[in-house]
Amino acid sequence: MSAETPPTSQPLVSVDGLEKYFWENDSVLDRLFGDEPVAVRAVDGLTFDIHEGETLGLVGESGCGKSTAGETLLRLQEPTDGRVEFDGDNVYDLEGSDLTEFRRDAQVVFQDPFSSLDPRMTIGDIVQQPLDIHDVGPTDERRQRVRDLFERVGLSVDQLDRYPHEFSGGQRQRIGIARALALEPEFLVLDEPTSALDVSVQAQVLNLLADLQDEFDLTYLLISHNLSVIRHICDRVAVMYLGEIVEIGPVEDIFEAPKHPYTEALLASVPRASTDERERDRQTLAGDVPSPRNPPSGCRFRTRCPMVIPPDDLEIDQEDYRAIMNLRERIERRDISLETVGGDEEFEFTDGSIPPADVDAFVDALRERVLDRELPARHAELVDGALAELASTDWDAAGTQLREVYASVCERDRPDLGEDGHPVACHLYADNECETLENVR
Repeated sequence: MSAETPPTSQPLVSVDGLEKYFWENDSVLDRLFGDEPVAVRAVDGLTFDIHEGETLGLVGESGCGKSTAGETLLRLQEPTDGRVEFDGDNVYDLEGSDLTEFRRDAQVVFQDPFSSLDPRMTIGDIVQQPLDIHDVGPTDERRQRVRDLFERVGLSVDQLDRYPHEFSGGQRQRIGIARALALEPEFLVLDEPTSALDVSVQAQVLNLLADLQDEFDLTYLLISHNLSVIRHICDRVAVMYLGEIVEIGPVEDIFEAPKHPYTEALLASVPRASTDERERDRQTLAGDVPSPRNPPSGCRFRTRCPMVIPPDDLEIDQEDYRAIMNLRERIERRDISLETVGGDEEFEFTDGSIPPADVDAFVDALRERVLDRELPARHAELVDGALAELASTDWDAAGTQLREVYASVCERDRPDLGEDGHPVACHLYADNECETLENVR
């Protein structure tokens, strides 16, 4: 697998605006009672190309939509919107023999080698099954094709009549790879192909995939959360967060000079073998991954981003701004237990409010709980004003006060991915934010 920049010719696979939503509250009973359907935005507007002979890595945290993207791309799931072209043809328009031909040319290796093989079939029958379904050649040729594949993936033909439970995890994954190659495809989606395997077996399977790519001129989409695997095997990398691609580029550019704060945080979390980096600064992310049912406005990473952009007219340290944004998020989610502030029932709510004489003490106690730093005087005063609204449980007023002063471009506008050789969906790289970029960094 070459690390060179992919050719500029027409890509083998072209994905444009791919969306896959799953709907809740969408049953007949829900509609009868007037409940509005709720979209779970698993994949929300992916756009990328994969050129012939290259390996594109798709990385991100668990639950970001990587596997759903791979399944929808192969039409194992029907899309909500978007277009996927394979060798110039729209996959979602294919029917009949054209769809059958696509099924032969595009295959998948699943994540779990234990559940992806039918326990009632011998492994020989499992690998031969695609040949039977597509009626490829006479029976004796199919059996010979199976034997050849077994030898190529490092398994013995003497094992053809055995069942999946008789094999180890690494051997089962080799069986899955042989099955995927049975129809001589051009394109493989590798969905976490080594995540369920031991480290030593992972290396064997990865080396096998690399050898097979060179031998059969295969094109790969490698889905993984293991950045070490991605760096070892991929030519380019697409970084995914909450259903969207936030950065894409050549593998060395992504690993040596990441642009997006999310990519930087992912790379910082990778363990280092060298003791020289024991004291390195580890960048941690604030908060939890938002729900795809209700993703944040603007940049979806803004609720956790350590470099979220303050308003132009606001003089504030980046860490102080991030702390205030975290507080605002909690207020807007009503994620603070007001009744337990202070302890020992120090403050008592009567009709939803703290007595006026106790408000200042309540604010002091609440600030100590929800903020881990001393803010400059101006910002401390603004934050205390918002916290005072919580003394009367007016969550909306508290959130509004903070939003009016601290609203960021990151929440107002959705950043575009761009079209250059290493695009990134981040306002830090927008033309009108160049000065802000220098201040933030």
